[in-house]
Amino acid sequence: MSLKNRKNEFLTFNDGIVNVFDTDDDDEIIKESRRVYAYGERSVGIKRFYAAYQNDIELEKVIHIHYLPEMTTQKAVVINNTRYKVEQVQHYIKTKPRCTVLSLSQRGLYEGDIDDI
Repeated sequence: MSLKNRKNEFLTFNDGIVNVFDTDDDDEIIKESRRVYAYGERSVGIKRFYAAYQNDIELEKVIHIHYLPEMTTQKAVVINNTRYKVEQVQHYIKTKPRCTVLSLSQRGLYEGDIDDI
């Protein structure tokens, strides 16, 4: 197989640190559930942007983290003291390494101190 025919995308995770939390029934963050991952930024494509817009969702950011099959839209994400709602989770297995892509909409500032957890 020649190099031209390979369709694997090689990813980096050097754009920052994301904190992922479980949430309770009231959508409050459960601080003890914190997990930390390095992430890479992705562009919000025009199709993804307009599909979200048609459903009254304003996407702020799209990131990829290392493959996390247990990731759901019920998790809360905090990046630089800004809380995001996970609008969509996609698992890409043809990338190197495999990754999970998260489409995020902003929920406001995180009121806690990440360093205290």
